[in-house]
Amino acid sequence: GNRAMSSTSDDDSSDGAAGSLVRPVLVSDAARRELRDSLKEHGLVLERRNGYVRPTKQLPGGQECFIKHLGECGDQKCGNYRLGKFAAVRPDFLKFCVDFIKRANRKPRELVYCSLGSGQLLFDWQLLETLTQKENVQLRAVHLIDTAYGGEKYRKSAVRAQRLFAGWFQEKAFEGGPCPVRSFLTAKEFEKWSTKHGEQVDVLLDCDAVSARKAIDVEHFRSSVLRKGGICLVLSNPAKRICIQKCQKKVLTELVKQVYKDGTWHFRHDPPGGSTERRERRRSRARARKGSRSRSRRKK
Repeated sequence: GNRAMSSTSDDDSSDGAAGSLVRPVLVSDAARRELRDSLKEHGLVLERRNGYVRPTKQLPGGQECFIKHLGECGDQKCGNYRLGKFAAVRPDFLKFCVDFIKRANRKPRELVYCSLGSGQLLFDWQLLETLTQKENVQLRAVHLIDTAYGGEKYRKSAVRAQRLFAGWFQEKAFEGGPCPVRSFLTAKEFEKWSTKHGEQVDVLLDCDAVSARKAIDVEHFRSSVLRKGGICLVLSNPAKRICIQKCQKKVLTELVKQVYKDGTWHFRHDPPGGSTERRERRRSRARARKGSRSRSRRKK
């Protein structure tokens, strides 16, 4: 049979109503397996197409790439552009996100995930695929915010990406019920919906969502939609990554802020040369020296 089929028609229109459920494309187990096998062997192969960075239309083995319609910003001058000299920024940010989500989610729970300025969803797909497949994270709900999903700035390609993305993450639908994926045009719409329905989020992603961020009181938005203990992960341009946690009722705490320079990440207020990697290496050497001293004392 077909590897993918629509749950309704192939119409990619959106009603644009705040909080409307995204109609998922149905994805077969065979389609998921084929892509995952290719990712294990070759990684995700990307190209610049129609102004976006997208997965190639075909997998290295010659099969059609199921997620070829997902995409991200293709601005070649951007400090987060994946196919140029800053190619490491987004993969590094992915690891950063996974690490902090694991730390904040030590007691495993089903994640409520929200992405601001999610656009064509390539990074969101990579992050949630990594969490669900490698870290055994379960998704309870996903909220996607972007003006491209309806209204004046509607883009058919963005809604197509949204439906594909929604279908991909229904893998556990028959075991634990479907994972609702909801669509919002603005942060204010989502904040109002979140307050009305009493649903706060565990993870708020803000991956290069500059225009969405400028349109709101970003601190108020984050403190309103995050649950206590929830985290906000931010990537800005030029490349800067931040993790913020909501620790008390309305209090946000910045856990880490780093900038990307000369191929490494530096703490924002570090003197030049004080990169994260170097600091970690110094700490591990100090621990090793301390361990060897304590072993030699025991021998005496």
